[in-house]
Amino acid sequence: MLEKLVRYLQSNQKVALLAFVSSAAMTLLLFRMLIHNWDFIFLAWNLFLAWVPLVFIKSVWEMEARRRLPFGLLMGYLVIWLLFFPNAPYIITDLKHLKGAPENIIWYDALMIFTFSVAGFLTGLYSIRIVHRIITRRWNERLAWLAILISMVMSGFGIFLGRYGRWNSWDIVTQPGALARGIFKSLQDPMAIKHTLTFSFVLMLLYFAFHIFAELKQNERTHRFS
Repeated sequence: MLEKLVRYLQSNQKVALLAFVSSAAMTLLLFRMLIHNWDFIFLAWNLFLAWVPLVFIKSVWEMEARRRLPFGLLMGYLVIWLLFFPNAPYIITDLKHLKGAPENIIWYDALMIFTFSVAGFLTGLYSIRIVHRIITRRWNERLAWLAILISMVMSGFGIFLGRYGRWNSWDIVTQPGALARGIFKSLQDPMAIKHTLTFSFVLMLLYFAFHIFAELKQNERTHRFS
């Protein structure tokens, strides 16, 4: 099992890099638990949830690369990805917990949560790029960008629902009625609108920079010996 995992990481260097950053975050958390307390153990769960959309959409991409998936099935997979995607950038909101951190280690807690946030953001951005590639390959670039923009806005709203409404991705199955009422109520909240626009703008900006950087690196490799 371990040997198989090593081979997979060697052939998927981007995933390996994300795993390294996530491992660094977990190491910081483990050290804090050993020297102080377990107050921030929830960060491990939040990071696990951040990985869920990436692992899921990467498996979808590999299936789509082998054989074109039926339209309805692919749409279903993309909807499932979108339901879990807000968990990736959500970790940045955990910075609010610094208010209760002891003053003598607040700097450590800030660096630790920041590392978790970076890990969450990077896994999220990579999963978006995979979605971008799936839609571009299946249809076209313009539709891909439109889908990404819509996903960012919905994710910004999803982060608000998670942080202030305390809703989870699986509530759409376990309590859909209550979730629908919570969404309707939030849509009437000016704070929810401001939060959604702010987060969606930042997410779109970060992904745009991430995408351009990735494209430039790919072009550099292509023309290195030209």
